[in-house]
Amino acid sequence: MFNQIAKPAMFLGLVMMLTPASLTARGNFGLGFVLGDPTAFSAKLWTSSRTAIDMAVGWAGYWRRDGYYDPDCYNSAFYNRNQRYCNERPNNYRGSYPSRWNIFHMHADYLFHNRELIRSTEKFSLFYGPGLALEYFDYEFPDFAVRGNFGITWDPRRMPFEVFFELAPLMRLFPGPDFDMNGGLGMRFYF
Repeated sequence: MFNQIAKPAMFLGLVMMLTPASLTARGNFGLGFVLGDPTAFSAKLWTSSRTAIDMAVGWAGYWRRDGYYDPDCYNSAFYNRNQRYCNERPNNYRGSYPSRWNIFHMHADYLFHNRELIRSTEKFSLFYGPGLALEYFDYEFPDFAVRGNFGITWDPRRMPFEVFFELAPLMRLFPGPDFDMNGGLGMRFYF
């Protein structure tokens, strides 16, 4: 059992010691991904030691084995505005078009970071901040929304990446008011 743990730990330590300092130095710009809702490419630009701009471009929605499912279609106000869209939900994509994402998503947030709330030998920080989102469904209507983003990041001391978990309540303003939630787990590498 000890060898199963010790060998990978020793290998990781050796790689860290042999990695040039320029590769472990952390820059101000990070690129990576987030998995969840949305699943997206993610970028983060630090504007100071405590503030950053977070951006993502990808896909949002719900997976089902027999096609795309949108729970908003069970809301009568949403259904009345989008009958064509809802009537073609889950059964339309059986056969040659199995499960897929139908919502293009992009957002940008201005984040504030607090590193003092979690006392640890590792670098953890809580973050929060306002943002904007734009989603475009498979058919003809775009959604514009405001969102609040909050979560936690882990920044390994000797490596140029971060792992983060975020939740973002969303209030859609156009084409009509609606509440939703984004969230995901992701990683970014810094240059």
